[in-house]
Formats: sequence, structure tokens, C-alpha cells
Amino acid sequence: MKYPWHQAELLRLLASRDTMHHALLIEGQPGIGKQDFALATAAALLCEAPGADGRACGECLACGWFREGSHPDFRWVRPDANDPNFEARKDRKPSRQIRIEQIRAIAGFVNIGTHRAGRKIILIEPAEAMNPVAANALLKTLEEPAGDTVFLLVCGHPDALPATVRSRCRRLALATPQAAPAARWVADQAGIDIDTAAGWITAAAGAPLHALRLAEPTGAAAHRDVLATLAGIPDIEVVEAAARLLQFDADTWIPVVRAWVTDLARVLGGAPPRFLPGEHARLEALATRTRLDRVLRLEADIAATVVASEQSLNQRLLAEGVLLRCCEAFEP
Repeated sequence: MKYPWHQAELLRLLASRDTMHHALLIEGQPGIGKQDFALATAAALLCEAPGADGRACGECLACGWFREGSHPDFRWVRPDANDPNFEARKDRKPSRQIRIEQIRAIAGFVNIGTHRAGRKIILIEPAEAMNPVAANALLKTLEEPAGDTVFLLVCGHPDALPATVRSRCRRLALATPQAAPAARWVADQAGIDIDTAAGWITAAAGAPLHALRLAEPTGAAAHRDVLATLAGIPDIEVVEAAARLLQFDADTWIPVVRAWVTDLARVLGGAPPRFLPGEHARLEALATRTRLDRVLRLEADIAATVVASEQSLNQRLLAEGVLLRCCEAFEP
């Protein structure tokens, strides 16, 4: 594994490899390394000479194939937009959804024999990117997979999955690492001092991978630009402000908006900001222009846009809708 904070959980899981549930829902906060955990699990289950602790040996033929992305008994299902091997064409743009065609292909894969007389592993990530039709198409295969097949569904927002999918999985919740070791890791990786790293951990709600992106010059600049855009609320031109947000991926600006709204609610409730302490004065000024019930409704609306950001085909409408709802929270 690349990241140290889930090693103990991985070893506990691999210790039960012989009785492992055929479908695991690996869930947790975005930015904590769930994908790496799932890949380490898949590598270990496919390895032909695992170590005494259950982890992949990294040297056998199966490990070599897995490392090269060519293991015949492994499938990684993800949106085209997340696949570095996807080749866009004029008639096919990269989708942010997992499409039904991809799920139907899984059924064919499950129903054929294995190439190495071991397990077949199917990684679906992020699982919440399945549209409703695709999720429904997965149900029968997920419930009664042929052979020794293991599904690994990686999900940052499990409530966005249909209950019928969740009920067929064993849920494995990965914890957000503690702030102090996470800050030390970010400081080491980014080459920055521990206090600065701790600040980025706070801004990233404790997620080390998100904090590491913020600690990089481009990530820090994006964070400042998004906050500068939010500073104009509610007296902004929504279309122009949305255009500024669209310089960045939704995965960059939506977490900042969510942190901003959450901290505004905290200030209205008499508490200091949790994620954006540097915005305290601005948030106190804004708090005089709205009410807590409005901001709490806004917070719920923004949370719902996380799912939309995975599936929306029109990012401009997404940005305009979020900013419009932010402004509406301050209407007389």
C-alpha cells in the first residue's frame, strides 16, 4: 500500500481471506486512500504466493500482470473520465458515469472460467458513479456471482447507492487518519513545515490526499481563487462567478464550497470555523445577513450536489446552480 494509515485494517481483512464476503463495500471520506486499499486487496487476492500476513508478494507472475494492468482475472470498472486509457472520439466523449454497457460486460466476465484457477476480482470505483439503470443491472450478478468472484465497490458516498446494492455487500468503513500523523505525512510528501501541513489537513477535513493536493502550488492557488469567488456572495453575478469556478474540476471547488457553508453554519451557531479559520471575519459579517435554518438547508443541498458532480454532464449548470442556491440563502 502507498499509504500507511490503513495497513492494520488491510491485514485484518486479509486474515479472513478464506471466508471473505463475495462483495465488499469499501466506504469512507473522499481523499483518504480507499482506491489504494481496494487495489492492495485485489493484488493480495490474486497473488499466487502471498506472504504470511496475506499481502501480495509482488514477485509472482500474477503480481507482475496485476502491476502492469493486464491480469486476466481482474476488471476495473470506472467512468471513462477516470480511465487514463480511455481514448476520446468525436462521437464519444468521456463519461462521468459508469454506464450499463460496462456492467453488462461484467456479467460475461463472471460467467467464464478463471485463467489462473483462482479468484476473479471486480473493482467498481467510484460505485456511486453508476447511474440507476447500471446499478439495477448489477444486482443479480452481485447477489449470485458465478465461481469464486469477489466484488470490491469503492464508495465515498454510500447513501447515493441504492439500498438494494448496499444490502448485498459487507460494508467496510475506512477511518479518516488522525490529524497529527496525517499532517506529518503531508509535510514529508510536500516538503513543507508541519504547521502549514496541519493547516491544509484542517482545510481538507482531515483527508491527507486532498490536503496534499492543496499543499501543491496549483492546489493552493485554486483554493484561494475559489474562496475569493465565494467572498462575493451574495452580491455576485452568478454566471460570471460560475465561469471562474469552471477553471477547476468539480472535485476541487465543491469541497471548498461545502467547507465554507459548514463554517458559516458554525459561526451562526456561535462556534468558530472548523475548516476555514482564516475566513472567520468574513463569515461573521455574512452571518448578519441570513439565518441558521436557511444555511442548514443550503448545507443539505450542497451535500446532494456531490452525487451530481459524479454524474452531471453539464458542469456549468452545476456550478451556476450551487452558486445560485448560496445566494438565495441571503435573500430578504
